[in-house]
Amino acid sequence: MNDRMRTRGRSAIYSMAGIYFLYTAYQLFKDRDMNTGSEYVLLLVIAAAFLLLGIGFIVFGLRTMSKIRKEDRQALEKKDL
Repeated sequence: MNDRMRTRGRSAIYSMAGIYFLYTAYQLFKDRDMNTGSEYVLLLVIAAAFLLLGIGFIVFGLRTMSKIRKEDRQALEKKDL
């Protein structure tokens, strides 16, 4: 397996992990009414952290995939010339 395929696989895994983090943040936020006091605040902070991590992973994964596709297109254009 070459480096390009590994990078593609990693970027897809990052995106999937980001989706999982968003799902986890949603589940934590959905159950917030079952907690009170300091548990409520802690739960909101953790849900916000998962939300930010999820968005970061998704953006990083998609940006990496876009960069790889752009490099592939440029390589094909150079090959055609």
